[in-house]
Amino acid sequence: MYISIYDIGMTIGFLIAVTIGIYLIYVLRKIALILDDVKRILNVSEISLTETISLLPAVLENVNQIAASVKETASQANDVIDDVKVEWETLIIYAKAVVEIVRAIFFKGK
Repeated sequence: MYISIYDIGMTIGFLIAVTIGIYLIYVLRKIALILDDVKRILNVSEISLTETISLLPAVLENVNQIAASVKETASQANDVIDDVKVEWETLIIYAKAVVEIVRAIFFKGK
């Protein structure tokens, strides 16, 4: 009785299939354990998650109000900056006029 190459190939193939099967069982067991942990965490946190999810619409409404308020405040700030710029330019014109008057009065001959 001889051991042929075919028999060796079949044995190696069988061992590879068994190894892959064992590894697949190991991986599936790990996945099942992870899913059990996730399920346990979700069950423990169910009340908190439900409360948080129920608060999301109110939070989004507040965020929308804040965004609108910031936009309005920025618009008002731009208006104030424009007004200050105009007033500053007017002040500079008046200061130049005062300087010219002071020069004309006190420094006539120079």
